[in-house]
Amino acid sequence: MVQSVDRALMILDILKQHPKGLGITELAHELNVAKSTAHRLVSTLETYDYVTQDRETSRYSLGLKFLEMQQVVMENMDIVAVAHPILEALTEECGEISHLVMRDHFDVVYIDKVESAVSTIRIYSRTGKRAPIYCTAVGKAIAAHFDEPLLQEYVEQAAFQPLTRHTISEPEAFKAALQKVLTDGYAEDNEEHEEGIRCIGAPIFNHLGQVPYAISITGPLARMTDARLQTLIPRLKQAAAAISRNIGYRK
Repeated sequence: MVQSVDRALMILDILKQHPKGLGITELAHELNVAKSTAHRLVSTLETYDYVTQDRETSRYSLGLKFLEMQQVVMENMDIVAVAHPILEALTEECGEISHLVMRDHFDVVYIDKVESAVSTIRIYSRTGKRAPIYCTAVGKAIAAHFDEPLLQEYVEQAAFQPLTRHTISEPEAFKAALQKVLTDGYAEDNEEHEEGIRCIGAPIFNHLGQVPYAISITGPLARMTDARLQTLIPRLKQAAAAISRNIGYRK
């Protein structure tokens, strides 16, 4: 290990834990090095904008370079590549189909799907297929996190066309369903989109705390009983939280 690089990275980790910054004396104490050594390391990091100094307090904190690097990482992150192994594990464990969707204006688009080896059902979804927000678990998982103006815009333009006899077809009922999503942490589609199919969905948060994606577990009504859902819901939430963490979400 290169000692100077090791210490420089330690400085960054230390400053990450102190958003108000630290002085050279405090940094030297944390690193267990002489003040002169700490100053040389910090000065080098400052030259490359990884660290910045408040000229009034002389305290050092993380620099703007990290914002630049974070943006590059997030722009180049492939959500499907990140999520797919987690979806595979989810399907393997649950024995049902799992999906990943993204929001595109006021639809959801299926961008990944993992079939179950033990399930023989064939459903509407396929990669690239669009579906309405109001009658899908993944759609409701995303819409529950719309801000008020966006939600109002959606409600005003949504057709709320009944696709089955169970489809939510009234704006107020839809809004009530979204409130339940926020309370429960997951959404449900109980034959709202396809007869005989039940689905639970959970939101995926990005590094900005927004919800552009969601995942779901989908299966036939006969298997997706209320009792079984109680075992599937925690696993779904865990998978959604893992994907969110892997694309930079931090509470």
